[in-house]
Amino acid sequence: MSLPAPPILIVHDRAQALAAFAAARAVRRAVRVETPGEMAQALGPAWMRAFLDACAAERTTLPGPVAFHCGDAPGLALAALRLALPALRFAPAADAPPRVAEAIAAVAEAQGADFALGPPTGAVWRFPPPGGAPDPQGLELAAKRWLAALPPPGDLG
Repeated sequence: MSLPAPPILIVHDRAQALAAFAAARAVRRAVRVETPGEMAQALGPAWMRAFLDACAAERTTLPGPVAFHCGDAPGLALAALRLALPALRFAPAADAPPRVAEAIAAVAEAQGADFALGPPTGAVWRFPPPGGAPDPQGLELAAKRWLAALPPPGDLG
């Protein structure tokens, strides 16, 4: 029997990602943190690389995979892999040839990257878009409440 996928927290910026990490640690739960697909072009994979490098430099413990959502842009997916991002999500357009996703998946597998195909599913919570959003402590508290309300990991499904 395989373990259920961890809950996914969608973050728009560094403050939200750090709030997600703190919430996951507080409730002692593995999570997957992802950027939103609709912001793929704006953030770009270099943002994620810089963020992960900063986390490593600060010795930040990650509560699970931290993934760059490439949206439906295969070029961004390949750029993410060139930057050696450890996890990414690609949601190809409905009219995209299957070989595009297959090729990206093959490169990701060869690099040992955590590759997710399609939109996020399962337990997913989105932080509010930046601008007028609550303070970091408020974001952390909201994420903690959401995570704590989920069934135990063995009961997700």
